[in-house]
Amino acid sequence: MIIFRIILTLFFLSFGFNQEQQNKKIKNKPIFSNSESTQDYLDLLEKSLDLLRVNYVDSINESEVILSGIKGMLKPLDPYTKLLMDQSKESFDLLKTGKYGGIGVQIGLRRDTLTVLSIYENSPAYSEGLNVGDNIMMVDSVSTKGLSLKESSALIKGEIDSIVTLDVYRSSTKENIKFEFKRSNIKIEHVPYWGVNTDGIGYIRITRFSKNSAKDFKNGLKELNEKGLKSLIIDLRSNSGGLLSSAINILDNLTARGDTLLIQKGKTNRANKVWTSRRSPILSMDTPIVVLINRKSASASEIVAGTIQDLDRGVVIGQKSFGKGLVQHLYDLNDTTTLKVTTAKFYLPSGRLIQKQDYLDNGFLTDGLDKRDSVFVTKNGRVVKGGGGITPDLNTIPNQYSGFVNALWKDKVFLTFASDYAPKNLWLKDKLEKNLSIPNRVVRSFKEFVTEYSLIFNVYGEVDFGKIKEKIERNSISINKGSNNVSFSSSNSVLMEIDNYFNKIKQLQFGLHDNQKQIKNGLLREFCRIFFNDKKRIEVSLINDVEYNKAISILSGKLKEYNDIIDVNKK
Repeated sequence: MIIFRIILTLFFLSFGFNQEQQNKKIKNKPIFSNSESTQDYLDLLEKSLDLLRVNYVDSINESEVILSGIKGMLKPLDPYTKLLMDQSKESFDLLKTGKYGGIGVQIGLRRDTLTVLSIYENSPAYSEGLNVGDNIMMVDSVSTKGLSLKESSALIKGEIDSIVTLDVYRSSTKENIKFEFKRSNIKIEHVPYWGVNTDGIGYIRITRFSKNSAKDFKNGLKELNEKGLKSLIIDLRSNSGGLLSSAINILDNLTARGDTLLIQKGKTNRANKVWTSRRSPILSMDTPIVVLINRKSASASEIVAGTIQDLDRGVVIGQKSFGKGLVQHLYDLNDTTTLKVTTAKFYLPSGRLIQKQDYLDNGFLTDGLDKRDSVFVTKNGRVVKGGGGITPDLNTIPNQYSGFVNALWKDKVFLTFASDYAPKNLWLKDKLEKNLSIPNRVVRSFKEFVTEYSLIFNVYGEVDFGKIKEKIERNSISINKGSNNVSFSSSNSVLMEIDNYFNKIKQLQFGLHDNQKQIKNGLLREFCRIFFNDKKRIEVSLINDVEYNKAISILSGKLKEYNDIIDVNKK
């Protein structure tokens, strides 16, 4: 309590002595004459280039200047109309093809060292014995030190049947190993996991909507049906979207034939289109559905979640989604450059727009959403909000991790420990096959491992105190109390006492109850990744997932809460 009062006193002192005024930024917009035609400005552009070419003090890269001009031309438009080149174009190509030439690994940086995070089954990396946790030191003759993930990934990928050599350091055995791989077609798994629990509640995770997503979703649905599926959870959290065709095909398997799924409106007749469900659903229309979304669910994810909500086909749980409802068309300018242009807007079956209005000042994207009487209703007559993404039927707070646990994940401490511990303790694999829980002896070993790891993290209140402390040190605040003068400087014992308080709190983090629960689950996830596969890792990650468990609770028993949401007549 004393510490709290001291912090409060310091806050008000620093606040009072250091009020900083914010400068207002005024944007000066150029004013162009309406009498000048588009051709006049094109002539102006060409004349500017000619003047630069002749008069600029150094030689110029004309192609770079022209590309900059094209990018500048797109700046006043929406953020999704852009020029795609090299890496950005490659990512779209991956979505369209659903595969790439590589060795089948997911990589990440662990303390600036390129590390294998997961390995696809039946890939060259899997066949040749590369392990999760292996450090990739060189790709062919190029050192990975200092390279970004994109740069390292580009080196490992390549033409199918070509050879790539990796120099690997395996910390568990302290070996330097050279691997030679023949690159092959690696299928991207954007539907990485599906399963069903003992109550018949199924779960399917979709991470992106690529070429294979709809097919994999359909296969997963069929398999779950064969295992006695009674209800379904579709996890679209942090799914940023992808191919529209994939999203529509997935909705086809869940909705009644003839249902309107999506409406597209644009400037040209070609851009105007209505999608309806064309097939008889694989899943019975009586099967309850819950869709999980969060703030990172965007585009195609919002179409799937919003359509299911509008048709009252299921309940949406989570946080309000991103709000991206614009249609882009790709126009190839040449073999390496593509222009991605927004050509239309998406509307859900209720008529509402997904797109948030956050970057245009002229109301171009409002479509009546700025009117107070804009009301949108679902198939059953429930009122739903338009614009700004999909608002869930049930708002939830996602898993909250302490600064300590976040630091363990960020620095990949769980993976580092598990990749070192697993090869020397194979008994743990047998134990996990029988019982998915981490023994206390493993937790104790992990605690010893963490003490030697220099973790940088903040506990509750420490960031605010740091700001206050900085202001006090900068201003050398003094207070007069009668005849006594109290100085709050960097050497003041009060500040040191508070610093010591935070250090003591940090030392207690490992043993806190909530942290212990998250630490055990973190260890379980990484050991399952190493001993089994990524599917098992996803399965055990759901154990402590509050949103998943909320979905389970409303799909269990007599479905009272679920039916109360869907059926407007019960309200």
